[in-house]
Amino acid sequence: MTNLIIMVVIGLAIVILTIVDIVWTTLWVEGGAGFITDNLSKGTWFVMTKISGNNRKILRLTGPLLLIGTLFMWVVLLWFGWFLVFSASPQAIMNTSNPQAISWHNVMYYSGYTLFTLGLGDYSPGGPYWQLLTALASGTGMLFFTFGASYIISIVGAVVDKRSFSSSISEIGKSSEEIIKAAWNGKDFSDIDLLLMNLSDNLSKVAVKHKAYPLLHYYHTSDKEKTMSLTVPTIDDALSILAYGIEDRAKPNGILLKKFRNGVKDYLDVLEETYMTKANDPLKLPDLTKLRKAGYPVVADDVFEKNMKGHEERRQQLLGFVLKDNWKEEDIVTSK
Repeated sequence: MTNLIIMVVIGLAIVILTIVDIVWTTLWVEGGAGFITDNLSKGTWFVMTKISGNNRKILRLTGPLLLIGTLFMWVVLLWFGWFLVFSASPQAIMNTSNPQAISWHNVMYYSGYTLFTLGLGDYSPGGPYWQLLTALASGTGMLFFTFGASYIISIVGAVVDKRSFSSSISEIGKSSEEIIKAAWNGKDFSDIDLLLMNLSDNLSKVAVKHKAYPLLHYYHTSDKEKTMSLTVPTIDDALSILAYGIEDRAKPNGILLKKFRNGVKDYLDVLEETYMTKANDPLKLPDLTKLRKAGYPVVADDVFEKNMKGHEERRQQLLGFVLKDNWKEEDIVTSK
Protein backbone atom coordinates (compact mmCIF):
# COMPACT_ATOMS: atom_id res chain seq x y z
CA MET A 1 0.00 0.00 0.00
CA THR A 2 2.86 2.35 0.85
CA ASN A 3 4.58 1.69 -2.48
CA LEU A 4 1.30 2.34 -4.30
CA ILE A 5 0.91 5.73 -2.63
CA ILE A 6 4.54 6.66 -3.30
CA MET A 7 4.27 5.76 -7.00
CA VAL A 8 1.03 7.70 -7.40
CA VAL A 9 2.40 10.73 -5.56
CA ILE A 10 5.62 10.80 -7.62
CA GLY A 11 3.72 10.32 -10.88
CA LEU A 12 1.16 13.02 -10.10
CA ALA A 13 3.95 15.36 -8.95
CA ILE A 14 5.67 15.00 -12.34
CA VAL A 15 2.36 15.58 -14.15
CA ILE A 16 1.53 18.65 -12.04
CA LEU A 17 5.00 20.18 -12.44
CA THR A 18 4.78 19.64 -16.20
CA ILE A 19 1.33 21.24 -16.40
CA VAL A 20 2.59 24.20 -14.39
CA ASP A 21 5.52 24.54 -16.78
CA ILE A 22 3.20 24.37 -19.81
CA VAL A 23 0.77 26.95 -18.44
CA TRP A 24 3.59 29.19 -17.19
CA THR A 25 5.39 29.10 -20.53
CA THR A 26 2.40 29.48 -22.84
CA LEU A 27 -0.06 31.68 -20.94
CA TRP A 28 1.73 33.80 -18.34
CA VAL A 29 2.81 36.90 -20.26
CA GLU A 30 4.75 38.42 -17.37
CA GLY A 31 6.28 35.17 -16.15
CA GLY A 32 8.48 34.21 -19.10
CA ALA A 33 9.26 30.52 -19.45
CA GLY A 34 8.61 27.88 -16.81
CA PHE A 35 11.49 26.52 -14.75
CA ILE A 36 11.90 23.33 -16.80
CA THR A 37 11.59 25.05 -20.18
CA ASP A 38 13.89 27.89 -19.14
CA ASN A 39 16.68 25.54 -18.12
CA LEU A 40 16.24 23.43 -21.25
CA SER A 41 16.53 26.59 -23.40
CA LYS A 42 19.63 27.92 -21.67
CA GLY A 43 21.33 24.53 -21.71
CA THR A 44 20.57 23.95 -25.39
CA TRP A 45 21.82 27.42 -26.36
CA PHE A 46 25.05 26.87 -24.40
CA VAL A 47 25.68 23.54 -26.11
CA MET A 48 24.83 24.87 -29.59
CA THR A 49 27.17 27.87 -29.25
CA LYS A 50 29.98 25.54 -28.19
CA ILE A 51 29.58 23.05 -31.02
CA SER A 52 28.71 25.55 -33.76
CA GLY A 53 31.78 27.77 -33.45
CA ASN A 54 31.42 30.38 -36.20
CA ASN A 55 29.05 28.24 -38.24
CA ARG A 56 25.82 30.22 -38.09
CA LYS A 57 23.97 27.70 -40.22
CA ILE A 58 24.19 25.35 -37.24
CA LEU A 59 23.36 28.02 -34.66
CA ARG A 60 20.22 29.12 -36.47
CA LEU A 61 18.81 25.62 -35.95
CA THR A 62 18.66 26.28 -32.20
CA GLY A 63 15.27 28.00 -32.20
CA PRO A 64 13.35 25.35 -34.17
CA LEU A 65 15.12 22.54 -32.28
CA LEU A 66 14.21 24.15 -28.97
CA LEU A 67 10.57 24.53 -29.97
CA ILE A 68 10.39 20.87 -30.99
CA GLY A 69 12.41 19.82 -27.95
CA THR A 70 10.15 21.73 -25.57
CA LEU A 71 7.00 20.09 -26.95
CA PHE A 72 8.68 16.66 -26.91
CA MET A 73 9.84 17.20 -23.31
CA TRP A 74 6.30 18.02 -22.19
CA VAL A 75 4.96 14.87 -23.87
CA VAL A 76 7.63 12.65 -22.31
CA LEU A 77 7.13 14.07 -18.82
CA LEU A 78 3.34 13.74 -18.97
CA TRP A 79 3.59 10.23 -20.38
CA PHE A 80 6.16 9.14 -17.79
CA GLY A 81 4.19 10.70 -14.93
CA TRP A 82 1.00 8.85 -15.87
CA PHE A 83 3.01 5.66 -16.46
CA LEU A 84 4.19 5.82 -12.83
CA VAL A 85 0.63 6.42 -11.62
CA PHE A 86 -0.84 3.44 -13.49
CA SER A 87 2.15 1.25 -12.58
CA ALA A 88 1.37 1.68 -8.88
CA SER A 89 -1.10 -1.22 -8.77
CA PRO A 90 -1.61 -4.41 -10.81
CA GLN A 91 -5.35 -3.67 -10.66
CA ALA A 92 -4.97 -0.20 -12.19
CA ILE A 93 -5.83 -1.39 -15.69
CA MET A 94 -7.41 -4.52 -17.17
CA ASN A 95 -7.10 -6.25 -20.50
CA THR A 96 -10.68 -6.54 -21.76
CA SER A 97 -9.83 -9.04 -24.50
CA ASN A 98 -7.29 -11.26 -22.70
CA PRO A 99 -7.12 -12.06 -18.96
CA GLN A 100 -3.31 -12.32 -18.99
CA ALA A 101 -1.25 -10.31 -16.49
CA ILE A 102 -0.55 -6.68 -17.27
CA SER A 103 3.14 -5.95 -17.99
CA TRP A 104 5.01 -2.65 -17.81
CA HIS A 105 4.84 -2.13 -21.58
CA ASN A 106 1.06 -2.62 -21.43
CA VAL A 107 0.95 0.16 -18.83
CA MET A 108 3.15 2.35 -21.04
CA TYR A 109 0.81 1.66 -23.96
CA TYR A 110 -2.29 2.45 -21.91
CA SER A 111 -0.75 5.69 -20.53
CA GLY A 112 0.21 6.77 -24.03
CA TYR A 113 -3.08 6.17 -25.81
CA THR A 114 -4.99 7.71 -22.90
CA LEU A 115 -2.79 10.79 -23.09
CA PHE A 116 -3.15 11.05 -26.86
CA THR A 117 -6.91 10.28 -26.67
CA LEU A 118 -6.86 7.59 -29.35
CA GLY A 119 -9.95 5.93 -27.89
CA LEU A 120 -8.76 2.31 -28.05
CA GLY A 121 -10.72 -0.17 -25.94
CA ASP A 122 -8.52 -3.21 -25.40
CA TYR A 123 -7.49 -1.88 -21.97
CA SER A 124 -9.70 -0.21 -19.40
CA PRO A 125 -9.31 1.21 -15.88
CA GLY A 126 -9.67 -1.33 -13.07
CA GLY A 127 -11.93 0.61 -10.72
CA PRO A 128 -13.57 3.96 -9.97
CA TYR A 129 -10.38 5.66 -8.77
CA TRP A 130 -8.47 4.53 -11.85
CA GLN A 131 -11.35 5.66 -14.02
CA LEU A 132 -11.04 9.13 -12.54
CA LEU A 133 -7.26 9.16 -13.07
CA THR A 134 -7.74 7.97 -16.66
CA ALA A 135 -10.10 10.88 -17.30
CA LEU A 136 -7.53 13.26 -15.80
CA ALA A 137 -4.79 11.76 -17.98
CA SER A 138 -6.93 12.28 -21.07
CA GLY A 139 -7.58 15.86 -19.97
CA THR A 140 -3.87 16.62 -19.64
CA GLY A 141 -3.38 15.31 -23.18
CA MET A 142 -6.03 17.68 -24.52
CA LEU A 143 -4.44 20.50 -22.52
CA PHE A 144 -1.05 19.79 -24.06
CA PHE A 145 -2.31 19.70 -27.65
CA THR A 146 -4.36 22.89 -27.24
CA PHE A 147 -1.64 24.92 -25.55
CA GLY A 148 1.10 23.39 -27.69
CA ALA A 149 -0.60 24.41 -30.93
CA SER A 150 -1.22 27.96 -29.75
CA TYR A 151 2.39 28.18 -28.51
CA ILE A 152 3.78 27.21 -31.93
CA ILE A 153 1.62 29.82 -33.66
CA SER A 154 2.62 32.52 -31.15
CA ILE A 155 6.35 31.76 -31.43
CA VAL A 156 6.40 31.71 -35.23
CA GLY A 157 4.43 34.97 -35.39
CA ALA A 158 6.74 36.65 -32.89
CA VAL A 159 9.85 35.54 -34.83
CA VAL A 160 8.40 37.12 -37.97
CA ASP A 161 7.70 40.35 -36.03
CA LYS A 162 11.23 40.67 -34.63
CA ARG A 163 12.85 40.03 -38.00
CA SER A 164 10.48 42.46 -39.67
CA PHE A 165 11.48 45.10 -37.11
CA SER A 166 15.16 44.54 -37.84
CA SER A 167 14.55 44.73 -41.58
CA SER A 168 12.73 48.05 -41.11
CA ILE A 169 15.85 49.51 -39.51
CA SER A 170 18.24 48.04 -42.10
CA GLU A 171 16.15 49.47 -44.92
CA ILE A 172 16.80 52.97 -43.58
CA GLY A 173 20.51 52.43 -43.11
CA LYS A 174 22.93 49.66 -42.30
CA SER A 175 24.91 51.90 -39.95
CA SER A 176 24.12 54.71 -37.55
CA GLU A 177 25.84 57.10 -39.96
CA GLU A 178 23.57 56.03 -42.84
CA ILE A 179 20.48 56.45 -40.66
CA ILE A 180 21.55 59.97 -39.68
CA LYS A 181 22.14 60.89 -43.32
CA ALA A 182 18.78 59.44 -44.36
CA ALA A 183 16.99 61.55 -41.73
CA TRP A 184 18.56 64.84 -42.87
CA ASN A 185 16.31 67.05 -45.00
CA GLY A 186 18.81 69.84 -45.54
CA LYS A 187 18.03 71.88 -42.45
CA ASP A 188 17.13 69.47 -39.63
CA PHE A 189 16.27 65.84 -38.79
CA SER A 190 12.50 66.20 -38.48
CA ASP A 191 11.94 63.69 -41.31
CA ILE A 192 12.66 60.89 -38.85
CA ASP A 193 9.76 61.80 -36.55
CA LEU A 194 7.18 59.51 -38.18
CA LEU A 195 9.68 56.67 -38.30
CA LEU A 196 10.43 57.07 -34.59
CA MET A 197 6.73 56.85 -33.81
CA ASN A 198 6.14 53.66 -35.81
CA LEU A 199 9.32 51.86 -34.78
CA SER A 200 8.77 52.73 -31.13
CA ASP A 201 5.36 51.04 -31.11
CA ASN A 202 6.72 47.99 -32.94
CA LEU A 203 9.65 47.65 -30.56
CA SER A 204 7.33 47.76 -27.56
CA LYS A 205 5.34 44.86 -29.01
CA VAL A 206 8.52 42.85 -29.65
CA ALA A 207 9.70 43.51 -26.09
CA VAL A 208 6.42 42.22 -24.64
CA LYS A 209 6.64 39.09 -26.80
CA HIS A 210 10.22 38.48 -25.72
CA LYS A 211 9.12 38.54 -22.11
CA ALA A 212 6.10 36.34 -22.78
CA TYR A 213 8.03 33.86 -24.96
CA PRO A 214 11.74 33.75 -23.97
CA LEU A 215 12.26 31.04 -26.59
CA LEU A 216 12.41 33.95 -29.06
CA HIS A 217 15.89 34.79 -27.75
CA TYR A 218 17.26 31.62 -29.28
CA TYR A 219 15.97 32.10 -32.82
CA HIS A 220 19.29 33.04 -34.40
CA THR A 221 19.77 34.17 -37.98
CA SER A 222 22.93 34.58 -40.05
CA ASP A 223 21.42 37.57 -41.87
CA LYS A 224 22.79 40.68 -40.15
CA GLU A 225 20.00 42.83 -41.52
CA LYS A 226 17.41 40.72 -39.67
CA THR A 227 19.36 40.31 -36.42
CA MET A 228 18.06 42.45 -33.56
CA SER A 229 21.30 42.01 -31.62
CA LEU A 230 22.97 44.08 -34.38
CA THR A 231 20.21 46.37 -35.61
CA VAL A 232 19.16 47.52 -32.12
CA PRO A 233 22.68 48.76 -31.24
CA THR A 234 22.82 50.41 -34.67
CA ILE A 235 19.56 52.33 -34.21
CA ASP A 236 20.50 53.13 -30.62
CA ASP A 237 23.76 54.69 -31.82
CA ALA A 238 21.74 56.79 -34.25
CA LEU A 239 19.39 57.80 -31.44
CA SER A 240 22.34 58.70 -29.23
CA ILE A 241 23.75 60.94 -31.96
CA LEU A 242 20.38 62.61 -32.50
CA ALA A 243 19.85 63.12 -28.76
CA TYR A 244 23.34 64.12 -27.65
CA GLY A 245 25.50 64.68 -30.74
CA ILE A 246 23.39 67.08 -32.81
CA GLU A 247 23.04 70.81 -32.33
CA ASP A 248 19.73 71.75 -30.68
CA ARG A 249 18.44 73.64 -33.71
CA ALA A 250 18.46 70.51 -35.88
CA LYS A 251 17.17 67.84 -33.50
CA PRO A 252 14.01 65.83 -34.26
CA ASN A 253 10.89 65.84 -32.05
CA GLY A 254 12.16 65.48 -28.50
CA ILE A 255 9.15 63.54 -27.20
CA LEU A 256 9.31 60.95 -29.98
CA LEU A 257 13.06 60.62 -29.55
CA LYS A 258 12.70 60.10 -25.82
CA LYS A 259 9.89 57.57 -26.33
CA PHE A 260 11.97 55.47 -28.71
CA ARG A 261 15.05 55.61 -26.49
CA ASN A 262 12.93 54.51 -23.52
CA GLY A 263 11.54 51.70 -25.67
CA VAL A 264 15.06 50.48 -26.43
CA LYS A 265 15.93 50.60 -22.72
CA ASP A 266 12.80 48.64 -21.81
CA TYR A 267 13.69 46.03 -24.43
CA LEU A 268 17.23 45.72 -23.07
CA ASP A 269 15.88 45.40 -19.51
CA VAL A 270 13.63 42.53 -20.63
CA LEU A 271 16.62 40.80 -22.25
CA GLU A 272 18.75 41.24 -19.14
CA GLU A 273 15.96 39.85 -16.99
CA THR A 274 15.34 36.74 -19.08
CA TYR A 275 18.32 36.13 -21.36
CA MET A 276 21.62 37.98 -21.14
CA THR A 277 23.98 39.77 -18.78
CA LYS A 278 25.64 43.14 -19.20
CA ALA A 279 29.09 43.19 -20.75
CA ASN A 280 31.98 44.31 -18.56
CA ASP A 281 32.72 47.20 -20.89
CA PRO A 282 30.27 49.52 -22.65
CA LEU A 283 29.77 49.57 -26.40
CA LYS A 284 32.13 52.10 -28.00
CA LEU A 285 30.66 55.48 -28.85
CA PRO A 286 29.96 56.23 -32.52
CA ASP A 287 32.53 58.40 -34.29
CA LEU A 288 31.17 61.76 -35.44
CA THR A 289 34.15 62.62 -37.64
CA LYS A 290 32.64 61.62 -40.99
CA LEU A 291 29.35 63.35 -40.23
CA ARG A 292 31.21 66.50 -39.22
CA LYS A 293 33.32 66.50 -42.40
CA ALA A 294 30.16 66.00 -44.47
CA GLY A 295 28.72 69.21 -43.01
CA TYR A 296 26.11 67.83 -40.63
CA PRO A 297 25.43 69.95 -37.49
CA VAL A 298 27.14 67.69 -34.96
CA VAL A 299 28.71 68.86 -31.71
CA ALA A 300 32.38 68.57 -30.79
CA ASP A 301 33.65 65.13 -29.72
CA ASP A 302 34.33 66.21 -26.13
CA VAL A 303 30.79 67.63 -25.85
CA PHE A 304 29.31 64.38 -27.19
CA GLU A 305 31.36 62.29 -24.77
CA LYS A 306 30.29 64.53 -21.88
CA ASN A 307 26.63 64.28 -22.91
CA MET A 308 26.90 60.48 -23.04
CA LYS A 309 28.19 60.22 -19.49
CA GLY A 310 25.73 58.27 -17.38
CA HIS A 311 24.71 55.95 -20.22
CA GLU A 312 27.45 53.36 -19.64
CA GLU A 313 25.05 50.75 -18.23
CA ARG A 314 22.80 51.04 -21.28
CA ARG A 315 25.78 50.53 -23.58
CA GLN A 316 26.97 47.59 -21.47
CA GLN A 317 23.55 46.03 -22.08
CA LEU A 318 23.86 46.65 -25.80
CA LEU A 319 27.26 44.96 -25.98
CA GLY A 320 26.02 42.14 -23.75
CA PHE A 321 23.16 41.56 -26.20
CA VAL A 322 25.61 41.39 -29.12
CA LEU A 323 27.92 38.94 -27.36
CA LYS A 324 25.12 36.72 -26.04
CA ASP A 325 23.82 36.23 -29.58
CA ASN A 326 27.30 34.99 -30.54
CA TRP A 327 28.29 38.11 -32.48
CA LYS A 328 31.17 40.52 -31.88
CA GLU A 329 31.22 44.28 -31.52
CA GLU A 330 33.00 44.46 -34.88
CA ASP A 331 29.94 42.88 -36.54
CA ILE A 332 27.93 46.06 -35.91
CA VAL A 333 28.14 48.20 -39.03
CA THR A 334 28.59 51.69 -37.60
CA SER A 335 30.65 54.80 -38.08
CA LYS A 336 33.06 53.77 -35.29
